[in-house]
Amino acid sequence: MSDLINKVKLAGRELGRSVVDLNPNITEEMKGKNIKPLYFGIKDTNQIPAAMIERLRSDKRFVWLTVDKASNRGRALDTDLINPVTYRVMTGSSSGGPINIIKGITDFAIGTDGGGSVLAPAMSCQLPSMIGAGVGTLVKNSKKSTDGQLFTGSVGVIGKSIHMIKTVMECLMDERFSNDAFRKIKIVIPKKGTVICPDGRDMHEKVMYYLSKIDGYTIEEVDMTGIENRKTGMAVIEESFEKENVDLIVTCEGPVDVYGYGETIPQFFGTPGMEITKNHGKFLIRSANMCQTTALTIPVETLASGLVVIGKKGIDSAIQAIKLAEKLEKVIEMPEVWKNYFIQESQFTGLELKEINAFHHKTREDAL
Repeated sequence: MSDLINKVKLAGRELGRSVVDLNPNITEEMKGKNIKPLYFGIKDTNQIPAAMIERLRSDKRFVWLTVDKASNRGRALDTDLINPVTYRVMTGSSSGGPINIIKGITDFAIGTDGGGSVLAPAMSCQLPSMIGAGVGTLVKNSKKSTDGQLFTGSVGVIGKSIHMIKTVMECLMDERFSNDAFRKIKIVIPKKGTVICPDGRDMHEKVMYYLSKIDGYTIEEVDMTGIENRKTGMAVIEESFEKENVDLIVTCEGPVDVYGYGETIPQFFGTPGMEITKNHGKFLIRSANMCQTTALTIPVETLASGLVVIGKKGIDSAIQAIKLAEKLEKVIEMPEVWKNYFIQESQFTGLELKEINAFHHKTREDAL
């Protein structure tokens, strides 16, 4: 119970910011849970199917703690919040969830993704994530994006590790991913010189740096010029998966919303709007859900950056995407400062008013 008290105190400090509300029934729901359950937040949206939320709440491994803030009207930026890692305006629209994780309030967050609204916030906060459009974890209603794309969003998970995300996604789906051996797969990556990231590095070189550390795959290089544009990105994904025996697409994206902001609305306001939305670092994470894929992000050592693994529709492709993500995660070593300040369990160290007042009254009584 002391762990719960600590989490509630930490969450209370963020009310009105990254936390919209606390689960009012949390004490009752703690009954029958594991000794050390995982605490989670749910995005402040009515689009997550109730059945998915109920599966999480009824699982003894998980405890619902927070309602996590979402950006206004589902925008790709949340101007109400600051990213604790990059010190920039927070990426949306599942904005509060990753902040609550790295502040030690929750262990994972449930969000929704239309055009990158889970994958991008997670990457901007150096956290792994997964969306399940390819395995049917879809939101209630379809909608149209600012740039005119009709789509159905998906429910996704942001957490502290690929294993944690996989476990939660299995619960959302009510289905297990098999433990079959990782088979040799064919991966599509960006051709050298076709995608330059905001930090000036070639995306091909970034991807190969990490893929060279593992085995069990063959590579096909594809011209991915212009994939920061959503329509171009969608075309690249669709054309890649039409190729014979292609299993997965791998990119290395970011820094997200560091050198520029990836938000469409300012682009309708002339040159200044176009200038501030350049170099946002979002590439295929903007298109993955709209192509009904399963996609994962794996954070790398560079600020607000990560590998993206995209699998075509279907459970087998999702399994291979998860297995590749797990292999890549094992060869990435995050800076020690990341572990010390963001991943280790946070403890409430604020002023305890009850304790101070009790001491005050006792002192006054002793004086009398």
